[in-house]
Amino acid sequence: IVDDGGVHVNISGAGLTRYGKNPRAAEQLLEFLSSIQAQKLFAEVNMEYPVNPNIAPDPAVTSWGSFKQSRINLVKAGELQAAAVKLMDRAGYR
Repeated sequence: IVDDGGVHVNISGAGLTRYGKNPRAAEQLLEFLSSIQAQKLFAEVNMEYPVNPNIAPDPAVTSWGSFKQSRINLVKAGELQAAAVKLMDRAGYR
C-alpha cells in the first residue's frame, strides 16, 4: 500500500436479490433512494456526494474543494486491517 496523496472514497450500493419475498417493495425502495428527495437527504444529513448531478452537495462539502481519489488497492488494505488494529492497540491509539 502506497500513500499516493489521495483520499479514500466509499461507495454505497443497493440491489435486488433474485429470490426476495417482495420484489416490488424492494424496487420501490431503490426508486426512493435514487429520488431527488432522498438524494437531498444524503447530501444534507450524511454529507455525501449525491448520485444525481442535479442535487448540489452540502455547502460544507463544497467548501472543502476538489479532491484526488486515492488509488490504494482496497483488497490489500483489507488484508492488512487486522495487523493495523494490533499495531494501533500496541501503540495505545484511542
